[in-house]
Amino acid sequence: MAISSKRKLARDLSVDARELPAREHPRRSLTQSIAWRLQMWHAAILVSVVVGLCTAWFLQARRARLNEIDAELTSAARVLDGSLRGFDLRGFDKTERPLNELLAADDHLRLSLPRELTDRRGNHPAPYFGIWLEDGRQLKSERLPDGFSLKPSQSQPEAPERDGPNAILREVRIVGPAGSLILVGRDIGREIAELNRLAMRIAAFAMLILAAGLCGGWWLARSVLRPIAAMSDAASRFSAADMSPRINVVETESELGQLATILNEAFDRVERSFDQQRQFAADASHELRTPLAVIQSQIELALKRERTSEEYVKTLTTCSSASERLSDLVESLLTLARLDFSSQPTERTSVRVDLVAARCIDLMRPVAYQAEVSLRSELEPAIVSGDPKQIERVIFNLLKNSVAYNRPHGEAVLSVAIVDSSVELILQDNGIGISESDLAHVAERFYRADKARSRVHGGSGLGLSIALGIIANHGGTMQIASQLDQGTTVTVHLPLASNRPRDPAKEPVDLI
Repeated sequence: MAISSKRKLARDLSVDARELPAREHPRRSLTQSIAWRLQMWHAAILVSVVVGLCTAWFLQARRARLNEIDAELTSAARVLDGSLRGFDLRGFDKTERPLNELLAADDHLRLSLPRELTDRRGNHPAPYFGIWLEDGRQLKSERLPDGFSLKPSQSQPEAPERDGPNAILREVRIVGPAGSLILVGRDIGREIAELNRLAMRIAAFAMLILAAGLCGGWWLARSVLRPIAAMSDAASRFSAADMSPRINVVETESELGQLATILNEAFDRVERSFDQQRQFAADASHELRTPLAVIQSQIELALKRERTSEEYVKTLTTCSSASERLSDLVESLLTLARLDFSSQPTERTSVRVDLVAARCIDLMRPVAYQAEVSLRSELEPAIVSGDPKQIERVIFNLLKNSVAYNRPHGEAVLSVAIVDSSVELILQDNGIGISESDLAHVAERFYRADKARSRVHGGSGLGLSIALGIIANHGGTMQIASQLDQGTTVTVHLPLASNRPRDPAKEPVDLI
């Protein structure tokens, strides 16, 4: 089994455990409401579409009806035109001959509108017509409206519609034989009234469509925004005092369902981070209290009665040891705090990892000798960009654990090599190993797999956490593989310096 070093998320939470007062939501004006804005946009678009379509509908119906009337009047005018062609109009272009000579008793009957056209009107006024010669004299007319006059500007065929007395008239004019003018018209008040009724029905239909559309749009906007309101409610109830609120995810396939899932995952991370912070505070308090209690108890015992010089020396030695442990613990906590608030090393320089590793082995060699553990190294020149003191601390912490959790006559081998584009540091020992249940937690702060052995060696349970944080800040990874009673292998990968020299052993490098 192995674990990998991944930076813990939200590790710098500053949420305290105090219950926050209920948040007062600021009042929004109507125009600031998203639902209201959506409804306004929806209404504007719907009104534009419905009004446009209904207007086009009415205009098309009106045009069709008027075209039908024009066709009817034009047909009647053509009939008069055909009848008029049977008369000799050439000889009557002078005023000497009266018009009654032209219209004989029987001939004038031929100049009449078709009977079916007049019968079709029923109780409504029949169509009227008039025929004028080229010189303006009226040849014949029937049922012309009262006060009708053919204005000179109306002698042209294009004058289809005009208002008559108490009526709306529509006329068609065509040019007949010998320059004559034929006019046919009729009252279209009934058709205009029908068109007005059609306009009212279309308006009522449009109002019905608008009302249904607006109601549907408001319901749709409220339905779309209802999950957002639920998210806002869950987020507002989520606090340090109560981290249980979660968003009810119903539609995981939709965008809002995915957003709710993401928010729930964020809430879970915040809750886990808060629990870790709370556990860290409790563990730190406990670890700090232990050496302080030792110092306090030793001083109280020493002050109870007169002591010999040797006893005072022993008491002061114990207090000094507890003070050192307290100092180390405080220093470790400060280091973790700095790592939590910084994602990059405070100092970046070219570091020869192999030389740093050799220096750490030299420092640990007396401790290893005392523990009867053999230290070996296989080091290749390798350069990374980072903080040399932090990298030294990583290697030293790993060596310290490898020696502390080893057996007499055990061995620890540290190797440094360049693999692909990274520097690989492997520390392998044949110590007591780590159980599978402990392996998943060894990098947690204040976690000790073997508590008795940790107390003996003065371990605080922060060494691997600090190493993990430093490696993460340098953009590296750390894996730990172990088997109980077989040993442990720690593998660290750090990015190789991008501006590394071709031969690191021959290039000047900044070291500790």
